[in-house]
Amino acid sequence: MLQRNRQERIMELLRTHREITVKELCAVLYSSPATIRRDLSELEGKGLLRRSFGGAVLNETYPDQLPLVIRRAEHITEKKRIAAKAAALISPGDTVFIDASSTTYFLAEHLSQVEDLTVITNNPNLCTVLSAHRVRCLCTGGEMLFSSVALVGSEAERFVQTFYASALFFSARGYADGEISDSSKGERDIKRAMIERSEKQYFLCDTSKYGRRFPYRIADGAEMDAIFDEKN
Repeated sequence: MLQRNRQERIMELLRTHREITVKELCAVLYSSPATIRRDLSELEGKGLLRRSFGGAVLNETYPDQLPLVIRRAEHITEKKRIAAKAAALISPGDTVFIDASSTTYFLAEHLSQVEDLTVITNNPNLCTVLSAHRVRCLCTGGEMLFSSVALVGSEAERFVQTFYASALFFSARGYADGEISDSSKGERDIKRAMIERSEKQYFLCDTSKYGRRFPYRIADGAEMDAIFDEKN
C-alpha cells in the first residue's frame, strides 16, 4: 500500500475509533510496526493525531485552527482581490450561499449595490455587516464554533436544506491534489449541504491553502464551476 493511502486509512480508522494501537494498525494495513510508527510520526507532525503509548489518539483540535479574527488578518490583499473577482458573478435577484470562511467575508463590501439580493450564511458576523448595507441576509441556526465563528450542526444543515440558491461562494482550509478539505467536521458538513442546494459552486482559494490536506474531504476541485485564486 502506498504511504499516502496508508496514512489516509489510518486517519479514517482514527475518526471512527478515536484511538488505535500500532498492533491493530499493523493487522489492518498489513504493515510492519516500524512503518506504522513512521506514519504516525508524520501525521503527528501535521497535527492530525497525538502519539500515545503503543498507538495514537485523534487530535480533534488542530494547531492551525486559528481564531477567525487572526485568519481574517492574514493575506488580506490577496483575499480581497479574490473576493472582488468572485463577486462579479453575483447578479440582481440572486439568492446565494456564503459560508463562514475568512476569505468569503470580503465579499460583503461588494454586495451593497446588488439589487434584490438574498444571502444565506452560517456566519453571524457577515449578517451584521450585510444588514448595515441593507442587504437581505438569512442566518442559519446551530452550534457556534468559537475558533471560526461559524454556525454548524444538524439545525444549520436543516436550515440550508430548505432553500435553493443560484450559487455558493465558499472557502476551506486546504486544497491539495485537486481535493478541497477542512479541519472541522461541522464546517465540512455545512459546506456539503450548501453544495447540494446550489446550482453553481465557486471555491475561493488563497495561496495559503495550496498543498495542504485536512482530514475532512469536502469535494473535488474539478466539481466546482470555478476556482478563484490569484491566477484566475
